[in-house]
Amino acid sequence: MRRVVLVLFLLLSLATSAQQWRFWIDEQHPAQRSSLHGVSSVLLVNNTVLQPLAFGHPQAVDGVTLRQEEVDLSGAALHCMFSATQTLDQSGEFMRVELFEQTQNASDNFYSRNLLSTKQMSDLRALYEVDALLILNQLVLYNLQETFPLDDGTHYAYLQAYAQSHWTVYAGGKSQSFSIADTLLWESEPMYARSRALEQLPATQEALLYLARNVGDSLARSLTPQWVAVPRYLYDMSDAYIQAGLEAFRYQRWADAIECWHGAMDGTDKKAAAMAAANIAIAYEMQGDFSSACDFARHAIRLFGAWKTAYARQQQANIRYYLEQVQDRQAKQRGR
Repeated sequence: MRRVVLVLFLLLSLATSAQQWRFWIDEQHPAQRSSLHGVSSVLLVNNTVLQPLAFGHPQAVDGVTLRQEEVDLSGAALHCMFSATQTLDQSGEFMRVELFEQTQNASDNFYSRNLLSTKQMSDLRALYEVDALLILNQLVLYNLQETFPLDDGTHYAYLQAYAQSHWTVYAGGKSQSFSIADTLLWESEPMYARSRALEQLPATQEALLYLARNVGDSLARSLTPQWVAVPRYLYDMSDAYIQAGLEAFRYQRWADAIECWHGAMDGTDKKAAAMAAANIAIAYEMQGDFSSACDFARHAIRLFGAWKTAYARQQQANIRYYLEQVQDRQAKQRGR
């Protein structure tokens, strides 16, 4: 069911003795990656090799690298995969989401990928009785921590963390692999003591594990539809039919609102008729009737066209933009 959130408040007053009210609807955007479309159960599989302690953690002062810090990232892959598991599960798109923690990678070479064979993937899918596998093949976490002096004698420090991950989705007997990059930056306030500037940064392990969780969450979100709040606008003026429609709309009585606004369209006030048509378009959208919403948006554009003012031309432009949004929603609905 499409979720709707109404937050009504006065947005602006118009020279036409009219006002507009703004509210938000939760609009579902399709997944960026369609790899898990139509899947009801997913198993996340660890296929990584442990990252060496001293790989990728240089510390620099004034642009000169002093040493490589050793960081224990033995839990990084599980942090990443657990975050992905949670996000997939909470999306409500799947009946079952499970995590297989033990790595399936028999290699000890961190610097190359050792992908699972089709038979291995097929066997895992059958063993756990799932529709699809989401496999983490490689997770590389590295960072740069640096301090340098500023012109006023203070010191500035930053920690930049980077992640490179490689994944495979196995579903319907086919596999698809892809890589994802991510980065996070922490900065200090200028401090007169270099050590005080460094103290404001998180510990390297903490920062990289946080980034690992962020990678898992971002990956999962790219595989599931997302709800995004988008604004809509209703016209308000002193016309009795407009007012009655707004009152019904506030209580989500869409059909009653449409009936009231039709009364405004049947009257002699051309301004009220144009505004009512635009409002009816939104009421139809709230019911999921995108075709009728588009029809009334076009009708509103024509009605505003008979009103030869700069304001009317601006409203036509606004409603054309709205029409494009509804047509986009209609196309997405047809593509499901």
